[in-house]
Amino acid sequence: MRAVLIPVKELSQAKLRLADDLTPQERQELALAMLTDVLDACVASGCFDIVAAISNDSEVLWHVRERGARAMAEPATVRGLNQSLTFGLRYLARRLAVDELLILPADVPLVRPEDLRAVAEALGTDGIARVAIVRSQDGGTNALALRPPDAIPMRFGPGSADAHLAEASAAGIEAVELAVERLAFDVDVATDVDALASLTLGAATARWRDAWAAEKRAG
Repeated sequence: MRAVLIPVKELSQAKLRLADDLTPQERQELALAMLTDVLDACVASGCFDIVAAISNDSEVLWHVRERGARAMAEPATVRGLNQSLTFGLRYLARRLAVDELLILPADVPLVRPEDLRAVAEALGTDGIARVAIVRSQDGGTNALALRPPDAIPMRFGPGSADAHLAEASAAGIEAVELAVERLAFDVDVATDVDALASLTLGAATARWRDAWAAEKRAG
């Protein structure tokens, strides 16, 4: 069984690096728009038995359910992204018999269903333990496919692509690094927001961009 797991921050903490450029409401609306497009692309890909998101934010969890995906409440004892993902992947593997997992961030608004199929299929069909990774523009990890789901420890954070590859090497697990341009782009800083003006986005993020641009012109 194959699943995708999307970690989502509490909305009040969404995109804090954009605090000088966007209001809290704009940041929250942008985060939800990108999440919507990511969830929709996962469903449209047709390659996941389970599309799930994990968060400690009740509004996020409600939104995930509204999109037809599985909402996983992050336990209060969890601290940080890596612990959250570890809890989520263990739950999916042990309770729902997931044996292949794709971890995907919620802020990759260019993602298309075919991108997700390419990463998921990079694990192959031979059943051998394997990791597939897409590096972000700044060296982070913007997609991480795992068989089994706990093949390597979670090392998300600065330089996580190299950290995940090192974990795979240490465990003697084959790692495949993929170049997927749309997945390499995420939204973290003001220049990323500016870049949205000329990019082909998912429908929800495009609506946010157009409304934000119109407000800027009016203001």
